[in-house]
Amino acid sequence: MEDYVIIVNRIEDLQLTQDKDELVRILDRARRTIVGGMDVILVRQNRNGQQEKFQTISNEQDFEDYRKQVLRFL
Repeated sequence: MEDYVIIVNRIEDLQLTQDKDELVRILDRARRTIVGGMDVILVRQNRNGQQEKFQTISNEQDFEDYRKQVLRFL
């Protein structure tokens, strides 16, 4: 298994469109990555397609906090 990269721009788009199913699918895969001993890496993609890493989540509690934040308004 390898680290899982989440592009937060995509998460924000899914929040705006209220696509809870896709958000849950992404977050479930990320949780499985954490449980498997790997990290979840949050990146922001700029207009040129370049990705800039800004946070690494490596434990279940930090991931649960992130998951709650993502799903808070849905």
